[in-house]
Amino acid sequence: MRNLRLAPGSGKRELLEAAAGRLSVSPGKVLSLSILKRSMDARGRRPPVYEYSVVLEVDGELKVQESAAEVSRYEGEEWAVRPVTTLPRHPPLVVGAGPAGLFAALRLCEYGLRPVILEQGKIVRERMADVAAYWRKGILNPLSNVQFGEGGAGAFSDGKLTTRVKDFRKEWVLRRLVEAGGGEEILFDSRPHLGTDRLRRIIANVREYLTKRGAVFFFGRRARELIIEENRVRGIITEEGELPAGAVFLATGHSSRELYRALGKQGVDLQAKGFAVGVRVELPQELVNSQQYGRWAGYPGLSPAEFSIKARSGDGRGVYSFCMCPGGTVIPAGAEPGGVVVNGMSGAMRSGKNANAALVVETRPEDFGGDPLKGLDFQRRWEKRGYELAGEMALPSQTVAAFLGKGSGPEVHSNCPWPLKKADLSECLPRFASTALRDALPALIAQLPPLAGGNLIGVETRTSSPVRILRDGEMRSLTFKNLYPVGEGAGYAGGIVSAAIDGARAVDHWAAESGGKVSRV
Repeated sequence: MRNLRLAPGSGKRELLEAAAGRLSVSPGKVLSLSILKRSMDARGRRPPVYEYSVVLEVDGELKVQESAAEVSRYEGEEWAVRPVTTLPRHPPLVVGAGPAGLFAALRLCEYGLRPVILEQGKIVRERMADVAAYWRKGILNPLSNVQFGEGGAGAFSDGKLTTRVKDFRKEWVLRRLVEAGGGEEILFDSRPHLGTDRLRRIIANVREYLTKRGAVFFFGRRARELIIEENRVRGIITEEGELPAGAVFLATGHSSRELYRALGKQGVDLQAKGFAVGVRVELPQELVNSQQYGRWAGYPGLSPAEFSIKARSGDGRGVYSFCMCPGGTVIPAGAEPGGVVVNGMSGAMRSGKNANAALVVETRPEDFGGDPLKGLDFQRRWEKRGYELAGEMALPSQTVAAFLGKGSGPEVHSNCPWPLKKADLSECLPRFASTALRDALPALIAQLPPLAGGNLIGVETRTSSPVRILRDGEMRSLTFKNLYPVGEGAGYAGGIVSAAIDGARAVDHWAAESGGKVSRV
């Protein structure tokens, strides 16, 4: 049943009564009700409502006139995993405990295996302490920070779960998150998110579950290079010694620069990949709410408003918002000394006074020479330049008006952990990016007028990996058998859910060679 409309704050009882009324039956006849989708409609003059699609089980025969495609028979689908029949000599090894790695490990457990998970950073609780030391005292741990550690970079984000990937594993990923402590609403909300606070608890719960299933974690152990025999990966060399493996799932995230270089030296086929660079904009959430909701801003039950804007620069480059964080915080996100990186994060309630989002410019391989590893140097160059402009424990910043050459403009009171230092952001961006951003800002402001009064904060360079590890149709490395590059670090995913799907899908391909199978039931 589609298009059930209820006011914000309505509960399951009101939803059941509305559905029963649509069918002209008493609520007692409804044996079960589950929500398939929920989205907010705050357009027009009518008060905002949630629109629901639901699945009902009703007692007895029903004669339902299926009109306007609002009521129809539900054909659901379920999938099951058959464990592998041939066990490898050594357990499969997952390198990286971000979304791709953790969900690869979960999938391996479903096949009856006990994976080993190697993570150079720390468990999420200890990682939070290291990040706090970085924000409060400027003490950077290169292996435990916003980029590295249990949960990956997504542990310090808005925890968005939206994805454009069409894959049956999406529901499996979301259900695993719910089982680990995510709210049931992520299964049906049109724009689900967890928030950085809730996500960190979920990550710890996933680790606990995997450990109970026999998985083994090694934290604080850095992968140095592959063990290769007869064109086949046999394991990983770490600083503490060798780890043999039945297969290696490489889920290192988009910032493992040293490992990319090591893979290149060993002959792994790599390819330069486009990404995006730019700045983060910060503006009052109240203004975003007013712009997006109009007269209904502040209406009870409405969540903080989001935005997504895009335009083209004079040379045809895409300029767009990315990783928008309602009620969030701009955070220092560096992983190397002598460089600054910014990102954004929000809590589950998105209760902060400011909104923020990246404003980034399409960056092409030819912008940094096209060599597979030159994109890493390109990122580092602009991160270093931002550090030189701002100094220790500060971020370079400029108002939108000043960046456009229209005076100083009003400054937003930032909630960033570090102070903002006034600077010409053109000096910490490649020329094509600063030019494209100036070209596109008038069009972006036309879409979101409050943007004109925002702060711009540099630099945003870690939007995605500048490197792709090439793989075949079975998700194996083109170079070596038994190596499965997955997730954002491999260049095939962007975001928590797509990375998790990618990790699980690679496991499905590998397990099929050992008698494992995932099938519809």
